[in-house]
Amino acid sequence: MRIAGPDYWMTNPGITPKGARKEFIDPEQIPWTDWLMPGTRFKLLYCNLVTGSFTVILQVDAGSVAPPHWHIGNVQAYIIDGGFYYEVDDKGETGMYTCEVAGAVHSPTSPQGTTMLAMVDGPIAGYAPEGELGAIADARLHYYIAAANDAVGHTQLVDYATDPSVGMHSMVPEAAK
Repeated sequence: MRIAGPDYWMTNPGITPKGARKEFIDPEQIPWTDWLMPGTRFKLLYCNLVTGSFTVILQVDAGSVAPPHWHIGNVQAYIIDGGFYYEVDDKGETGMYTCEVAGAVHSPTSPQGTTMLAMVDGPIAGYAPEGELGAIADARLHYYIAAANDAVGHTQLVDYATDPSVGMHSMVPEAAK
């Protein structure tokens, strides 16, 4: 009997069973879902219900000003078109990247509107106009909102057991026996 150890994994790791999961998705197949802020929509591309991270394409109407919100985790954003800013002397435009760091509280403005790809590492806490906490927007909330719009059929979903029929964590490669 061969013991599975570092040598085995370095020379013959095997292939992860794919199951029913698709490797590539076409965002055009995903309908827009109204987001939590008026004048915004999103497409949920990736949703990790284990870690809380998620990836969206976010579309923001021209003239939108986001209410103050707090990033509990980092948000990386790539501006596909349009732009937005936090301070008028530091504007993000088409083709630019930003990382909204964990702990940041801000209220971005988008005079001409924008579409961006956003990779979110944790919840976003939104504040109501009176200053009290209005919502915690985590991965699961985004999933539920998109699911209510029938917009998760192409989402890459990660959960503790996304495809139990594959038995990915219980398989021992024959060569390791």
